[in-house]
Amino acid sequence: MVKLQTAFLLLVLTVLELSAQGSDTTFGIFRQKEYYFSNSFKLNWFKAVEYCRARGMFLLSVRNPEEREAIIEYLEGTGYLKTHKTLHAWISANDLGEEGEFHWASTGERMSYLNWSETEPNDFKIDECTREDCAILEYWSEGGANYNYTFNDRSCMREFLFFCETLPA
Repeated sequence: MVKLQTAFLLLVLTVLELSAQGSDTTFGIFRQKEYYFSNSFKLNWFKAVEYCRARGMFLLSVRNPEEREAIIEYLEGTGYLKTHKTLHAWISANDLGEEGEFHWASTGERMSYLNWSETEPNDFKIDECTREDCAILEYWSEGGANYNYTFNDRSCMREFLFFCETLPA
């Protein structure tokens, strides 16, 4: 029975991988979580949250080095970085409730894994009404360790790619 279940799971994963190769968006199952990557369209942070929730998912939380490695492996599997030198994608971290106190919107947990780029978060003032309160995961192939899948705070109204995930049961 276990062999049959394993074979079925491999078949499902193969079908998902093949169907994702020809689509504009990437969906996959990796390390007990399902991920969705909006690799062809961008939304502001609030719309990205809505988009994920409408699909029964949450904006990505990267709560420890293992989750960071999992999303890096997943992203590498999509082939996105073979054709793009940078990545700026919304994650669920924000300090909308209290300035400087970042929490994961998907779980409500206070951030304890602080994988910020150097000098971040800086709450940069965009104009009199706009500051940086929502976080992105960023990568730049030529940026060195400071842009190696690190966090950066940005204005929530900017449009970026995003990741959705299911939370473990």
